Amino acid sequence: MVLSACWPRSRRSARCTGPGYETFAPIEVVNWTNEEGSRFTPAMIASGVFGGAFTRDWAAARADRAGVTFGDALDQIGYRGTERCGEHPLSAFFEVHIEQGPYLEAENKDIGVVTGVQAIRWYEATFVGQDSHAGTTPMHRRRDALRGAARLVEDINRIALAHPGSVGTVGLLEVKPGSPNVIPGEVFLTIDVRDPSSDTLDRIEADVMRAAEAIGAALGLEVAVKTIINQPAVHFDAQCIASVRAAAAAAGLSTKDLMSGAGHDAAYVARVAPTTMIFVPCKDGISHNEAEYSSKEQCAAGAQVLLQAVLDYDRKLAEKLG
Repeated sequence: MVLSACWPRSRRSARCTGPGYETFAPIEVVNWTNEEGSRFTPAMIASGVFGGAFTRDWAAARADRAGVTFGDALDQIGYRGTERCGEHPLSAFFEVHIEQGPYLEAENKDIGVVTGVQAIRWYEATFVGQDSHAGTTPMHRRRDALRGAARLVEDINRIALAHPGSVGTVGLLEVKPGSPNVIPGEVFLTIDVRDPSSDTLDRIEADVMRAAEAIGAALGLEVAVKTIINQPAVHFDAQCIASVRAAAAAAGLSTKDLMSGAGHDAAYVARVAPTTMIFVPCKDGISHNEAEYSSKEQCAAGAQVLLQAVLDYDRKLAEKLG
């Protein structure tokens, strides 16, 4: 579940009322394209363009594994807009989302007050050996690219465990030529590493690069690793966070401060506007899975806190502006 509320600085207009507050804000709901990055990498391309991390032309040229560009895909569904990105300044941005983790449920808390997003790096790695017949090539003469990838998968796990608080994942492998009786000659894989500290990710990156080089040398494989996302840790706006706390308190909801382990569009929007997030619990902390679940009551609580946080922030902003 993703619901984001914001309002443009240039379009502050007539008052409307909310429970206990007055607001001048025409509130808008935003649905950012390509938040997941499952088809087009990197993730969060649209909010990245809005936040100035990517240019529009660069984003439009990103291609999926079939060679279709992001821009062409938008044209096919009629979603490529005409307004120039950045000509829509925001007073603030609030995003509500399921936690995607186990902490709120485990501690029986209603609302996660999100203080920021941990640092994230994605890499693409390719091992190249020699595809040859599985039945006729002696074991000692093989250059099996999948062996190299398998060793790196284990090394990613080992490296992440060596840095408490870090996580490391290989979520995609493509094996070529992909035949039961052919030794794999090429393997492509993705690497995702995260930690609240960018300095820690620097050390993890160095460890990963050394591991990949050592594997290639030991197995006679060519190895290439390139960075496709390098997102530093993000710390959200203190006043926006305070408004979320006030909104939860007014609704009688319990809270827990959290640093988001997942990337979100709010991380890029935070570059150009005061921003924060609101989390609601999800069953067993499961997400990116058909079993992902938050109850209607949990979603309603998140939406209520979103509304009241926006009204609280706008009232305080109106008082500041006089």
